Amino acid sequence: MPEYLLIGKVYTMDDSQPVAQAMVWRDERILAVGEAEELSARYPSAKRIDARGFAVVPGFNDCHCHILAYGLDLSTANLSPEHAPDIPSLVERLCRWAHEHPESAWILGSFYDQNRMAERRHPTRYDLDMVSTEKPVFIEHVSKHGGVANSVALRLAGITRETPDPPGGTIVRDEQGEPTGVLLESAVDLVTRHQPPLTHAQRVKAIHLAAQAMAEKGITSAADASTGWGDLQSEVVAYAQAVNEGAPLRITLMILASALRQNGQWLHPQDVRTGCDGVRVGITKLFADGALTTRTAALKEPFVDTGTTGILMHSDEELREYILGAHRAGWQIATHAIGDRAIETVLSLYEEAMQAYPRADVRHRVEHCMLLDDGLIARLHALGAVAVIQPEFIARLGDAYRYGLGEERAGRLNRVNSLLEAGVPVAFSSDCPVVPGAPLDGIRAAMERRTPLGVVLNETERVDAMTAIRLYTRGSAYASRDEENTGTLTAGKRADFVLLGRDPATTSVDEWEEMRIVATVFGGRVVAGRLE
Repeated sequence: MPEYLLIGKVYTMDDSQPVAQAMVWRDERILAVGEAEELSARYPSAKRIDARGFAVVPGFNDCHCHILAYGLDLSTANLSPEHAPDIPSLVERLCRWAHEHPESAWILGSFYDQNRMAERRHPTRYDLDMVSTEKPVFIEHVSKHGGVANSVALRLAGITRETPDPPGGTIVRDEQGEPTGVLLESAVDLVTRHQPPLTHAQRVKAIHLAAQAMAEKGITSAADASTGWGDLQSEVVAYAQAVNEGAPLRITLMILASALRQNGQWLHPQDVRTGCDGVRVGITKLFADGALTTRTAALKEPFVDTGTTGILMHSDEELREYILGAHRAGWQIATHAIGDRAIETVLSLYEEAMQAYPRADVRHRVEHCMLLDDGLIARLHALGAVAVIQPEFIARLGDAYRYGLGEERAGRLNRVNSLLEAGVPVAFSSDCPVVPGAPLDGIRAAMERRTPLGVVLNETERVDAMTAIRLYTRGSAYASRDEENTGTLTAGKRADFVLLGRDPATTSVDEWEEMRIVATVFGGRVVAGRLE
């Protein structure tokens, strides 16, 4: 295989050599990083690539996203506020999608967010009935923690005023007690389980679509945070096939804990085989609470606009059984916990599990880890837990947080700087498709902490661009236990890197809009943009 010598400013994210002038790779691996003159002499036959004027950083690692779901969403009606700023336009987009997809048994949409729509309310069954009174219609909330069904879909699911709320979910009702069509948390499953099952071809196609879209954003590694939502084995096989076919993404599967308990027994990490070097397992996923945007995150003090304190998805004993069982079976645990009440509960159970069944270098994770006080930060550090943060949330959803929490508590969200100062391992990710998930947008969001309406949420928690890049590369590799292969640009690691159009160390936040991905290289091959 030919060798390649890139000459330019290389930010390695490696403490022993933070900045280099050149990098050499062959096939999928980096051979050397160092001075341009020295590497030119060592590798005289290497094909030279002049990247002067650009900057090289490790490929971004989105260590908490939803790869399959993202690919599937790319095939539904896009109802994001940029495309559907109010309910009439949402209805119109769904009607247009239905006209363009007459073969579809269901009319589907994604990414709606009532917090950013003109009406500041969820659409209802009656709004969606204007789309169709013959076919079921279902739209998914941007948070993935709720959705809305039309009357046909509710009838198909057997949901009436007499239907009780399922454990961990809410069927929203009007003043007369009739279901409005809005379903929160586990109540969504009452409807979605009646949708036609995905075919193998649909899964593989969706993973290919997502992987290529992510490559164009500079992402070369990612962790799917809900594998096993449908059928574990079918999803694992689809991921392996897509990667074996060339999907440009190194994938870690975070397998839902419910899919790993069979007949009261836990599967171990070695029991789940992918048959693909580029698809890894080892992390299991749990949910402790809901979301701030749907007011289902579990809080110690009530939301200011609803007076509620959110939802814990499991009873204390059930969550304890999950966490202690998964830990004992050898899994790294990643628990979704957004509200301070949920985070406190999860940390107490992590501590109990680690005391009952000691293991070295556990790296249990708290996904989102949003509403923190100093005591929770100290507990994270003491446990060696990893805080997996999505900085883009504030830029996209920050005003919804302000409305629900008030200004003071909203300022205690995503306390990245405080976590780093306390020595807590921090990883950046996106939770895409909850937000679009471009790392450059997440980096800017971490630098600004500015909401869509321009309100800055606690500027003391801002970080600079290079810190944000480190958390989106090296930090995420650590959270995924893949630092031997990715996260830094050093000899022996994968040749996964991104060429940026500007130097991130000298580009101010005011100029960040001009930052762009020039090329994404995955395993030594260009998968988006151009190197020369």
